[in-house]
Amino acid sequence: MEYIRQPCPIRIVEDTGCAFMMGTIGGALFQYMKGFRDAPAGLRRRLSDGLVSVKLRTPGIAGSFAVWGATFSTVDCTLVHYRQQEDSWNTIMSGAATGGILAARQGVRQMASSAIFGCLVMALIEGAGSVVATIYADEDRSIAPGETQDKPQRPQWDVVQEGSQNDQPGHMGTSTHSMLDLVKMANGVIK
Repeated sequence: MEYIRQPCPIRIVEDTGCAFMMGTIGGALFQYMKGFRDAPAGLRRRLSDGLVSVKLRTPGIAGSFAVWGATFSTVDCTLVHYRQQEDSWNTIMSGAATGGILAARQGVRQMASSAIFGCLVMALIEGAGSVVATIYADEDRSIAPGETQDKPQRPQWDVVQEGSQNDQPGHMGTSTHSMLDLVKMANGVIK
C-alpha cells in the first residue's frame, strides 16, 4: 500500500498543522509530568503546578514543532520541484537542510552538526519505512521477464482442467499426491 501525499502548497500547511498538534499533545503531557514531579509536597499543589507548567511551556514547544514542520515541508517541496521526483533522498536532504537552517544563528559548527543529525534521523526514519514496506509487500507480485526470483515460492500445484474427473472437492490437481508427498514438497521449497 502506497501513501499518497497532498500536493506541495497544501502539504506545507498540513505538515505545519500536524507538527503543531504533535508538539501540543506531546509537550502538554511532558510538561504536566515535569510540573507534577517538581512541585512541592501535596496532591493539590502537584496537580495545579502541573497545569501551570503546561500553560507556560507547551505553546513554545508546539511553536517550535510547527516551525520545524514548516521548514521541513518547504525544503521538501522545493526539492520535489527542482528534482522532478519524489523519493527518499528528498526527505533525507530536507532533514539535513532543516537542521542546518534552524541552527544557523548558532554558528557554522552547530549548523553543520545539526544538519548531520537531521540527515541521520531522517535516513533512519526512511530506512525503517522501507523495511516495513518490504515486509508487508505483496508476496504474489509478478516477476518481470528476464528477472530471477531470489526467494522460494510457495508450492505450485497442478492446474485442474474444467470438465475433468478431478473436479471433485478437495482434489489438488491432475495427479494424485499423498499427504507425505505434499509435506516433502513443501519442505523442499522452504529449504
